[in-house]
Amino acid sequence: MEYIIRKSNEEDMYDLAMLVATVWNETYQGLIEQYYLDTMFTNVEERANRYRENNKINKDTHEYLLFVDNELSGFIRFGKSNIEPNMGEIYALYVLSKHHKKGFGKKLVNLAIKELKKMGYDKMIIACLVGNPTNEFYKHIGGKYYKEGLFEKLNLKENIYLYEDIKELEWKYLFIIVYLVMVIKLQTILCKKVLILEKYY
Repeated sequence: MEYIIRKSNEEDMYDLAMLVATVWNETYQGLIEQYYLDTMFTNVEERANRYRENNKINKDTHEYLLFVDNELSGFIRFGKSNIEPNMGEIYALYVLSKHHKKGFGKKLVNLAIKELKKMGYDKMIIACLVGNPTNEFYKHIGGKYYKEGLFEKLNLKENIYLYEDIKELEWKYLFIIVYLVMVIKLQTILCKKVLILEKYY
């Protein structure tokens, strides 16, 4: 399985609109009116044009796409917080369900953290609709419940999570990776020793 993460461009917007429609239909069945989920596939071109215009206007917004085996499979959008001053915000993080639990969400979040740090932020927030299973992911990667928000477009409640020191979040991932590498190396060494003992005994 091969993947790349790169910045989006104007030519990506139609595929991105399709991805968003797909992820919403995977995630929000039973949480959002079905007619709204259905219309997401019928107004793809309209939303693609809106994305293009928004990207031209919002210069402080950054958007990266995840491709797995050459298929657009996820994206992340982040920048200056619209909710809290002096904080960064991840506005959207989507990954197709077939690629969940493969580490892609964490890779996208770590990319956002690095970029937000370059922009001068040491805190960030993420909002997630109540009932969305992704709430558990945001808590798992260190988010602390901050306050209730409102997704005004659909008048739905959101949970807002605060990350008080995003440098610490990045180092936490690095520690886990180093720890796993050390465990694998230790297991390899022990296996070799067992094979040597079996050879002589």
